[in-house]
Amino acid sequence: MRILIDSSTLIALAKIGELGILKRIFGTIHITTKIKDEILKSDSPEEEIIKEALDTWIQVLDFKGEPVELRKYGLDLGEASLFLVASSNDRLIIDESNARRFAESKGLRYTGLIGLLVAAVKTNKIPNEGAIEIFNKLAKGDFRISSDLYIWARTEITKSKT
Repeated sequence: MRILIDSSTLIALAKIGELGILKRIFGTIHITTKIKDEILKSDSPEEEIIKEALDTWIQVLDFKGEPVELRKYGLDLGEASLFLVASSNDRLIIDESNARRFAESKGLRYTGLIGLLVAAVKTNKIPNEGAIEIFNKLAKGDFRISSDLYIWARTEITKSKT
């Protein structure tokens, strides 16, 4: 099973200094060449952090097909490229609602960044205090998280005493 991750998750975690949590949870993750291009054109501090992980624990996949054709489903080009490489054995980490709906329609497994962190606590891959710290950093930054989702995640994490 490959873990396929969209740029928004990588950028959000890099911005708060927590990109390495993905390595701790999964070991190796995968992005597409399109997502790599999106990240590397940003000319931001998080670009450098992500660049250091490329081709070590962040593997870059080529894709076949034309991501532009999937734009009609409301996907950006990076998300579309993920769907061009995804198989039923893969897990997608995506946060945009259009991408989630598309994944569901294709029978693909997915979760968002918040769900990923909750699952990591429940499987003892990260301590609940660490996850709460990450949630708080995300909530203070520009990562969009509804108050309902934030409350749900904190409740789920608090239930898991690690």
